[in-house]
Amino acid sequence: MENFKHYLVNSSLHGLKYIGDTQLSLTERCFFIIAFIVVFLLSGYFISNVWQKWSETPIIIGLNPTAKSISTIPFPAITICNMNQADLHYAKSIANGTLDEALLGSMCGSERDFQSNNSSGKWRHFKKFLLSASQPCRDMLLMCRFASKLEPCMDIFWSSLTDDGLCCTFNTIHPDFMFQMASSGSKWENEEINSSKGEAIDWTPEKGYPENTPSRSFPRRSIGAGYNKGLTVILNCDLKNYYCSSTSSSGFKFLIHAPMETPKLANYGFFVPPGKETRVVVTPKVNEASDLIRRVSIQQRQCVFANEWNLSYFRTYTQKNCEMECESKTIAEQCGCIMYYMPKTEADIEICSLKDVECYENIKNAIKGNASFSCSCLPACHEIEYERRFSSGPLGVGKFLIKERFLNKFAPEFVRENIAVMPPTSLVAIVVGATVCRTTLEVLGGRPFVLGVVVDNVAALLAGLLLLLAMATTIGFMTVVLRYCVPGTKGKPCPFMDNGVVTT
Repeated sequence: MENFKHYLVNSSLHGLKYIGDTQLSLTERCFFIIAFIVVFLLSGYFISNVWQKWSETPIIIGLNPTAKSISTIPFPAITICNMNQADLHYAKSIANGTLDEALLGSMCGSERDFQSNNSSGKWRHFKKFLLSASQPCRDMLLMCRFASKLEPCMDIFWSSLTDDGLCCTFNTIHPDFMFQMASSGSKWENEEINSSKGEAIDWTPEKGYPENTPSRSFPRRSIGAGYNKGLTVILNCDLKNYYCSSTSSSGFKFLIHAPMETPKLANYGFFVPPGKETRVVVTPKVNEASDLIRRVSIQQRQCVFANEWNLSYFRTYTQKNCEMECESKTIAEQCGCIMYYMPKTEADIEICSLKDVECYENIKNAIKGNASFSCSCLPACHEIEYERRFSSGPLGVGKFLIKERFLNKFAPEFVRENIAVMPPTSLVAIVVGATVCRTTLEVLGGRPFVLGVVVDNVAALLAGLLLLLAMATTIGFMTVVLRYCVPGTKGKPCPFMDNGVVTT
């Protein structure tokens, strides 16, 4: 006990000296005991909060101050779909009671089930029907110009299967690099990707472009900012051959997306009406991650590196690819079929028909609502997105001289009903100075450094709490002074003064 009293009297910690001072009253000593205990508990509470905050959110998200050249990222992929689901001439040529008639009814929302006859709705039948009923890209795309250079449209576009039917896509990666099994019957490719399209590059947001990439390769890079460095296409919706529309109007749907993603236009596509010129200004957003965050668990960092989560169908992990693959697998397991546009694990898998509508719609709604079926697809640690802004105006063919002379070969009435001009500007048109919005996920230089930051914060917190205890000590000191040392109080000798000198 004597040793403990000696420790209290000689301790440099604020407050403990006065707890062991027998010259103070019991009330005053209890005040310092309570003050020390309160400060100690508060310091523990705040220190635990600081540690818990770091443990739960060790990742720092910030804007990267280093400029990123636009030549290191691809021009966005652009998918364009005619709203017409079936060519009128082909629809009229279909015989009654055939599988094609049932497929046509399914595409156009008819109540007739295409599995009501003896033929099953296999993928090979549906693929053949889509090729025959859809408008070919060579008829939809009248003129294409990229970076102020006229290009044969079929050299830069190819057919792609989407949830809105057979569409045309620009600047997506080669199917060999898109899918795990390039030879699978589920791979969609209507036209042969030959050397005229350029050399295919295995580009991913994480790896980027390899060194010494050929100038004529795809996915293509943007070569500069502005209208003259972008893509311009003139589209023909062929209104006279409309049989049924995917919407309640005519024209086109289009979507700007990353080159390694499968587009979903039914829910996310934008409308381009005929008779209008539509301009799109695109701003890329690049999300990157330091390799140091690999040390942090996936649950904590909430993002996935490409080699951490392998997909069965797609080669490159993205959140959208993961969600589509998960949705396809879940519908196949629960309904025994898949939607025609979904990833196919078998070359001739069963395609869902109208009799399966209730089953697959319930599953899609459950997945979106995070109910019984959950995909749990996290964002990729390295990904690229494209923000866009739209503006449009009516085409003035036949009214005045126009810049796009190619349109003058068509009658004004034909242009108003069928033609749309869509010149998306370069992906950096809005980012002056050839820079890109760039976000980086970091761990502040690594876990040891973060622990140092935590220790610094704790030390600063303790210093503040000790300052609070010092203030409490000062208040106690002033109380003693007022009680014993002010004339007329109690007339007792001041315990802090020795011959007029203040002592501690």
